Formats: sequence, C-alpha cells, structure tokens
Amino acid sequence: MKQKVIHVMVIGLISILGLELGGAIYEGVVVASQWSANPPESFAILQEPYALPVEHFWIPLHMIVQILIVGLLILCWPYKKVRNLVLLIVGLYLLLRVPTFLYFIPELHVFSTTEPAAPFSKELKERADLWVNLSIIRTMIIGCVYALSWLILSRFKQQKIELQSVE
Repeated sequence: MKQKVIHVMVIGLISILGLELGGAIYEGVVVASQWSANPPESFAILQEPYALPVEHFWIPLHMIVQILIVGLLILCWPYKKVRNLVLLIVGLYLLLRVPTFLYFIPELHVFSTTEPAAPFSKELKERADLWVNLSIIRTMIIGCVYALSWLILSRFKQQKIELQSVE
C-alpha cells in the first residue's frame, strides 16, 4: 500500500511540476516580455483593473509541490537512493523559493504599483530586465526538479523490484 501511495505521489509531483515548468516558460516568453518591454508604461499589464492574476496560478501549484515533496521525503526515507534524490529536490526547491520571497515577489510588487503614465525609465527597464533574466534561472531550477522527479520514479521502481526479489 505504501509503495502505491509513493508511486501516486511521484506521478502527482511530475504532473504538477510539468504545469509549473510550462507556466514558467509561458510566463517568461509571453507575459514577462510584455510587461518588461517599456516601463513604466508596460507595467499597466500588472495593474488593476485588468491585471494578470499570476498568483492564482503559482500559489496553488507551489503549495501542492511542497506538500508532495515533504510527503515523499517522509515516505521514501527507507529507500536510500530515492531519499537522496528527494533531498536534492528539497535543496533545489529551497533555492527556487527563497529568492522568490526575498527578491522576485517584492520586485514584482514595485512594478505592479509604479504609475504607468510616467515617462520611460531606464532604471526601471534595467530592473525589469534583470528580473526577467533571473527568472530564467528559476525556470531552469524547475526543469531540474522536474527531471529529478522522473529519476525518482525510475529509482523507486528499481528499488521496489530489488526489494521484491530479496523477499
């Protein structure tokens, strides 16, 4: 039973991370390229009344991923090869989330509250470009976590087979 739960959790993690990866690529190519194009005028995309509610997409996905990662860490602890990969995912996900809270969210708040009617600002353009470029690193981290999740599925199946052959 435990192994079936782990299997379902890994498949769930792969699925949700696939959504995150697709969302990150879409956001980088389509959304961020638009709001960062000509600040502060282009920041209007981030502002009410027609602001894109990106938090409605990201918050639920990140919460589900975090729950799945913690659950997998607990359930996979006896499986050393799998546990080590889950610990690597924990580290990478922290590398993703900590800068998000310390830099990306506060900076996006600045962009979404800056008056778009103001004249073009070179400083805001540089800040927006930096935000977009650093987001590429976040997307790569999500991609790494996604790939590692597939590796967990493979290792778990291997370890499960090895455990069955011992019994």
